[in-house]
Amino acid sequence: MTEMTWPSQPFGELYAEPSRNGLTRPKRVRGAGVKMVNMGELFAFSRLNGQEMDRVPVTESEAASFGLRAGDLLFARQSLIASGAGKCSIVLAVPEPTTFESHLIRVRLDPAKADPHYFYYYLSSPDGKGRVQSLVMQVAAAGIRGSELARLPVPIPPTEVQRRIASVLKAYDDLIENNTQRIVVLEEMTRLLYGEWFVNYRFPGHEGVEMVDSSFGPVPSGWSVMNLSQLVTTQYGYTESASTDVVGPKFLRGMDINKNSYIEWDSVPYCPIGERERDRYRLSKGDIVVIRMADPGKVGIVETDVDAVFASYLIRLSITSSLVRPHYLFYFLLSERYQDYVTGASTGTTRKSASAGVMTAIDVALPPEPLMNRFEEVIGDIRMALNALLGKNSVLRRTRDLLLPRLISGELGVSNLDINTRELSA
Repeated sequence: MTEMTWPSQPFGELYAEPSRNGLTRPKRVRGAGVKMVNMGELFAFSRLNGQEMDRVPVTESEAASFGLRAGDLLFARQSLIASGAGKCSIVLAVPEPTTFESHLIRVRLDPAKADPHYFYYYLSSPDGKGRVQSLVMQVAAAGIRGSELARLPVPIPPTEVQRRIASVLKAYDDLIENNTQRIVVLEEMTRLLYGEWFVNYRFPGHEGVEMVDSSFGPVPSGWSVMNLSQLVTTQYGYTESASTDVVGPKFLRGMDINKNSYIEWDSVPYCPIGERERDRYRLSKGDIVVIRMADPGKVGIVETDVDAVFASYLIRLSITSSLVRPHYLFYFLLSERYQDYVTGASTGTTRKSASAGVMTAIDVALPPEPLMNRFEEVIGDIRMALNALLGKNSVLRRTRDLLLPRLISGELGVSNLDINTRELSA
């Protein structure tokens, strides 16, 4: 299909009211009041829908002038890196009064002229990002001004076309968000199960089992206690920088494992690496990696077959004993007991770190093999479902990202386009 050229006009001509920078609230006054969207939320969430955030005191007049509504667009005024300036997020819903901080610009569009979801997607497209980046000024930090954003020329399809384009792309994001919420539930299920069985010791058949003293503390009779160093070997990762090119294996870094109990491989960059080093640092299914610097103790597990190596800020733990299974060890490392141990054992004032020897110098309580295997089976099924949802989200994102520029440019028409969300979620 021939690409359609939409007429352009300054972005500000679509506004319902002038754009506005947010409020300044120092840390010392934060803690109570209304929610405030900060830079952290803007960069973490492209769609704002009642997430937890700082609370700040505001006056009645400030609440009226600086409050957020569904459909508002928020832009980053400044960023430490040029590509971050102008980043756009959309407010989906405001379950309770919410304001925004001074480093953000609020744009409220006139619904008779513009669909905010369409412009959120346009400004996420290569063309839209490129236009916003043309406004970025390199000073102490990259930034944009609201006055310049208002003068930015943007393509204006008919409002009905805007709505149809937005509805198609939003269907993908809604499914991704639904899957992500299901992933959160599955994560919580696994943590609760580990805690119930192996922290509270209410495992199947626990009734009548005597507790005995050990170096780990009281444990059920029949359990053994071993030092972690007796169960695993350790290896420091590969020293190299990630590449923006799709070259070599995936390059797992600390930032890729310090937020969730799973790894989103789609967001992990690549790394050019020689064959010898590739073999030495290649990750295998069941490998566990732990951050050793900056945020020591955060842990990830490789649960899929993936061509990947790991970075030098990570330590690989490879299980060498039949007495422990990967998911049991993984959840022990996630536990409060282990995390508190690493926090206390780490050294450094401004940048904490822990060596492989420190990371593994802790005792682990090991249940009998039948119970260990039962836990592995139950957790394995839940983690398989979790990773299946991650795979679906990966497909949904790729499809959405392929459609986005074609729909926005008019190359792909929407008059007869129908998205079957049931098929997408299957």
